Amino acid sequence: MAVEALGLSLSFLEDNKIELPKASTPNNIKLEKGQFVVVIEFEMLEYKRKNESKSVKKTLTIPSWLNEIAIEQNINFSQVLQEALMNKVNI
Repeated sequence: MAVEALGLSLSFLEDNKIELPKASTPNNIKLEKGQFVVVIEFEMLEYKRKNESKSVKKTLTIPSWLNEIAIEQNINFSQVLQEALMNKVNI
């Protein structure tokens, strides 16, 4: 549940435009007797993919001839746009 708690906290900060804290270096953490360090591996993009996958409607403009060909070939416009955007942002 640590990953979920971290994701919720970091998402809140990001959504409210609050600067994210820097990750701690385990060697610089001072521990008292009985305490220990737990490393939590976290990838914000992966967290968002799993937890913030609501769809957002977008309007786009393409040439009519391209629209006709794509419709004839039963091309899913949303899927093509998602794939192209993920490719463009290197995901």
